[in-house]
Amino acid sequence: MDEEDRRIETHPDLVDPNWQKHAELDAWLGAKKELKKKRRKQRKAAASGGGYREPGSSRWPGIAAIVGLIVLVLAAVTVNAVQERGVNETPWFPLDESQITRLVTDA
Repeated sequence: MDEEDRRIETHPDLVDPNWQKHAELDAWLGAKKELKKKRRKQRKAAASGGGYREPGSSRWPGIAAIVGLIVLVLAAVTVNAVQERGVNETPWFPLDESQITRLVTDA
């Protein structure tokens, strides 16, 4: 391609008046289609309470997580109230001093 064909004003496709009409019409229709899409999206967002939510999204997983957390906390409180001796309250070594001396002297 020589330098003359590279210039946009003298390009063979752009010099043809029929091609220019088709290009202008396609550009106008494309812009009109995009504007319709944008308006439809805005109407849809306004109809759903102002915020845009993705299709298929639901509040139920969040509600289920909160309910599950409440149940776990209630279970922990109940177990703590019912048990007699906690894990941290038991001695580290299960034998007391009298049992240890008896074992040592018997051996």
